[in-house]
Amino acid sequence: MCPKVMANSQIKKMSLLEIEELEYVHLERIRYYFLDNFQDIKKGLIYRLEIKNDWYNIFIKTKHNQSSDLDKGAERIFHHVFSQGMKIPNSSPIGADLMYETFDSFIHIDIKTISDSNWEDYKGKIAIQCNQTSYPLFKVGSSPNLPTYYSKTFIKNGCEYNKPTLTYFIYILHKHASEEIFSILLVCMPNGELYEIYEDKILHKGKNKGTPRYAFKEEPRFVLLSNQRGKNVFRVEFLFKNSNYSQEELVGFSEKKYKIPVWVER
Repeated sequence: MCPKVMANSQIKKMSLLEIEELEYVHLERIRYYFLDNFQDIKKGLIYRLEIKNDWYNIFIKTKHNQSSDLDKGAERIFHHVFSQGMKIPNSSPIGADLMYETFDSFIHIDIKTISDSNWEDYKGKIAIQCNQTSYPLFKVGSSPNLPTYYSKTFIKNGCEYNKPTLTYFIYILHKHASEEIFSILLVCMPNGELYEIYEDKILHKGKNKGTPRYAFKEEPRFVLLSNQRGKNVFRVEFLFKNSNYSQEELVGFSEKKYKIPVWVER
């Protein structure tokens, strides 16, 4: 317990375990918003097909058949969903697609969509951008654009802390220009302060120089939180999983290694 916070008091630093605890608290919060709105999200992701004849030929001309036709549309759907619960969006020009301030953190949520034509390139890993993470990217010859902590503070148990950066991805694997969705993952990438725990093993190089990929398959757990609780607590969850596909087919590692949580399976 800290003494009563006084003017000009020293700002405390969160422990690494406290950072993981906060990351998990907000992962649960994001999961709740998704599950509470699952039917509306599912319908929203399909709506584009009702007017497919109006956009498909132009899309193929300007993109290619390996591009996800859900990319922009999914962002709109999830912006609508999260805006109902995340009441303070932030207008910072440096950040993920969706950025919110909460009582105790700044949350970055990026929506990633991958079509089946590009599936193998991204199994168990996510292409990330420097504006989406605070994690050190030395391995790929780059650096993050987000701080591990922001200058704004919050009070907990009488102590003052800077608000940490929390990064999440909604990762949708789907069939090109179709209703079929193979999986929707919720993934939490570690805050950069946790580098000494996860190191470079969770980073893979992308096809182009300086383009990192977060390889969550290398360590899908909250390591410190799992050790503290004596059971596996996961950074990766299936919000939705198509029952016709195995975990290994979708994320690149089998249930024998780690069985990640599944919330909706059909």
